[in-house]
Amino acid sequence: MGVYEQFETDFPKRTLKIIEQYERKLPKGRENYEVTLLVNCMLGLLVLPYQHLTDQIPNMAVDRLPEWSIESTLIRSWGRRNQQQAGTLRELVHRLRNGVAHLRIQAEGSEADITHLTFTDNNGFEARIPVANLRVFVKKLAATIIKEPV
Repeated sequence: MGVYEQFETDFPKRTLKIIEQYERKLPKGRENYEVTLLVNCMLGLLVLPYQHLTDQIPNMAVDRLPEWSIESTLIRSWGRRNQQQAGTLRELVHRLRNGVAHLRIQAEGSEADITHLTFTDNNGFEARIPVANLRVFVKKLAATIIKEPV
């Protein structure tokens, strides 16, 4: 694939394809860097297009976040909140963006496997998300930005 025609939508589209390609060829064992790939993709999906594509992210209520594989129990604290976006998908994306952009991520698991990532920000937000849920969330976010069904 050559030059970006429209960076804001081409980049998320290519990011989604990278995830799908990796899933098809997922290496087993210690050479599986799926979580590293997901965090890299989050960097590209949360930080790069956020400034221009915020309106593409639905301002849906927190009770609909399970559609995005994010149960309310995964969010330990929303921290200080902007009441206009409180408890919405858009707020979650903003908070995750802060965590990724400022390297406020902690991995949990064993020596052989990362099972959860915890994201925090300076406003007191904290979410502990299983890798399987994060994979669904990242793919749905990419598809939403580029307006394609998952």
